[in-house]
Amino acid sequence: MDDWMATCPWCGEDATGRDLIPRALRRARRLLIVTRLRDWHYRVVLRPGVSGVAPRAPKVIEIDRRYVTGKRRRDEISWNMLTGLLLHELGHSFLYHHWSWTRTGRFRRAFGEVRKAYRVADEHWVDFERRRIATTLTDYVSAYASTHPQEDFAETFRFYVARRGRLRELFAEFGRKRKGVRVYEKFLVLHDFVRGLRGWK
Repeated sequence: MDDWMATCPWCGEDATGRDLIPRALRRARRLLIVTRLRDWHYRVVLRPGVSGVAPRAPKVIEIDRRYVTGKRRRDEISWNMLTGLLLHELGHSFLYHHWSWTRTGRFRRAFGEVRKAYRVADEHWVDFERRRIATTLTDYVSAYASTHPQEDFAETFRFYVARRGRLRELFAEFGRKRKGVRVYEKFLVLHDFVRGLRGWK
């Protein structure tokens, strides 16, 4: 079996596990459409282990299966949390899919060097259900965003899509929470890039 196989060759059932999370997938897809982000043909699969996206396979988004079918009730997460996790991992996928963009001066000024060594602990807890920007850390949207430039982008992407790309609404919240200029720039960089993609209307 490989990451692009739709059905199991032995039992004929869904090989990805996506049939277990249709609600979260629909919600994430709808948010991407509303935010005017074109589908880059990503693929979500449920796997045992940690959630994430590998740079060598940027279109394959792995979600930890225990969040959906955990043997212990406490392992499972809400649909809203699952949608937030999907959006975060979609941010990684989007970044890897447009990796050449990370070499531009404007991107690097906003997010830093995404190629630097990655040493973020997998067990780091993140409230992906949260739609409001964190009040602490003036230059980041969440504490997790401060752990690495790639996580910074993924969290910025998550908030941008979850809030439907409404910069005026986001910037008003930044002002109330006294966010630094760099946070505004991150969202402007992302927004301008999305708007510049072919097919944006």
